[in-house]
Amino acid sequence: MGRSRSQLQAGLLVTWFFLAGLVLGQEQNGEGASFGETCLAQFTPGFPEFVLDTNASVENGATFLASPPVGSSRDCVRACCKNPDCNLALVEQSPGEDSNGIQSCFLLDCLYDQALVCRFAKKDGFLNYVRREVYNAYATMRNLGNRDDLPPKAKAWMDVKVQPKDEPVILNGSESTDDNGIVNYEWTLLSGDSSVVMEKENDIMKLSNLNEGIYVFQFTVTDTADQQHSINITVTVLNSDHTVDHCLAPYKVGRCRGSFHRWYYNPEIGRCQGFIFGGCNPNKNNYVRKEECDLACKNVQGAVEKRQEPTCNGNCLPLHFKCEDGCCIDRALECDETPDCQDGSDEKSCDSYIQGFDKLQKINTSAKSYCVDMPDTGPCEESIPRWYYNPSTEKCGRFTYGGCEGNKNNFEQEETCMKSCRGITKQHMIDQRWRGYEYQQASLSAFEVAIAVLLCVCILIALVVLGYFFLKNRKTSRRRQPLLQLIPHFLLSYRLLKTQNTWCTTAPQSPSDSVELSSISGKDSLTNCS
Repeated sequence: MGRSRSQLQAGLLVTWFFLAGLVLGQEQNGEGASFGETCLAQFTPGFPEFVLDTNASVENGATFLASPPVGSSRDCVRACCKNPDCNLALVEQSPGEDSNGIQSCFLLDCLYDQALVCRFAKKDGFLNYVRREVYNAYATMRNLGNRDDLPPKAKAWMDVKVQPKDEPVILNGSESTDDNGIVNYEWTLLSGDSSVVMEKENDIMKLSNLNEGIYVFQFTVTDTADQQHSINITVTVLNSDHTVDHCLAPYKVGRCRGSFHRWYYNPEIGRCQGFIFGGCNPNKNNYVRKEECDLACKNVQGAVEKRQEPTCNGNCLPLHFKCEDGCCIDRALECDETPDCQDGSDEKSCDSYIQGFDKLQKINTSAKSYCVDMPDTGPCEESIPRWYYNPSTEKCGRFTYGGCEGNKNNFEQEETCMKSCRGITKQHMIDQRWRGYEYQQASLSAFEVAIAVLLCVCILIALVVLGYFFLKNRKTSRRRQPLLQLIPHFLLSYRLLKTQNTWCTTAPQSPSDSVELSSISGKDSLTNCS
């Protein structure tokens, strides 16, 4: 009986340590989160089967940042976290059974004019990790197109740069749309110098008395069903230092070999001109639209910016490139074909940009990727009836085209629209796939919570059983108290052996060690072992 009880206690003790180890391990994973775990929490799960449509994305203003040589998806996301401009980590998976290995990692800035401008196409073998705040804004915009009575869509330039001047700055919300019409436009100052003068004219807002600094306005549109949509518009009044970066820096093609039409301000002739941008390492005098360039640099005078000497105070900011000798230069000066670091290190790694961007461009995407784009009226103000393909309904719908720019999801005839995009479904929309993958992750998290609760219950049961046997043993030991009181003193000189109810002793090693022994217990007897 005693032996079986000891075995049971030992088994319970082992079980308790095992279960406690599991729970403590999970707690340490949650509480002792490393930089990598914190970083991963800022991104969506790595949702599969989509790849970047590189040319369409860069044409819209996306920027290729780097292709670091890392060995796992987690390391790719960590590299994205270390670059303040990065909001998309695109991973090309290794073929075969090695699910952890990757072939390539691409980092991109998918924001332009505060909007997600990257375009995606369905393709196996890739994982996409997008910063959650960026993707949530994109998913919210896509959700506007999944109802019977569509809510309105507020649209205006959301990142406006202007020079301090007396003449008004005009914010234009005329590109806002609704299927049944917009009945109200509202403009509100959220932050910035309150002395700004705001004059509203329906979908137009005229701003005057602008001082250097940043202003944020909220633009809200309301349709006939009282549905609303709002966007925030940032107006930056450039100071002299900002003007140098945005208007006086020489235009920069970059080392990459793409071909994208952009605009820059030429101070020598006092107006904006077009140039061909290679696709990576841009500077700030680089605009997707001519209107942006005109507004930011209107009437700016001055010479082309001279080269700046490196700063060697050992304190490089995220907007700096850190030379190998520890000095700092403006990040825009990296790979501009002119060494700016004293050791020339800013021109040493340019081949990695070229190779990474070339590889990204060579990834084949579906010719129908434009079929999932939202209808785009463009900046012009004509009213031309057109058709666009809606992958959620797998049908073509009407919209009003402004007459210029926009995107390729734009057809003159419904028949042409259906013929061009037939077979494209909501499964080709990256936000639909993300939602499904997010649901799987949420289900997995709920399962892990249930397992943790079950482990805690098992530990409590084990503790109760151990406590029961502990208390029972204490009661048993009290009945033998006379024996236990003598044994510690007796063990100073004697080795005790017990067989059934008989105790025997060995002789003490010296006379001084001898001890008078009295009766040990009523049932036990004491004899000499010799």
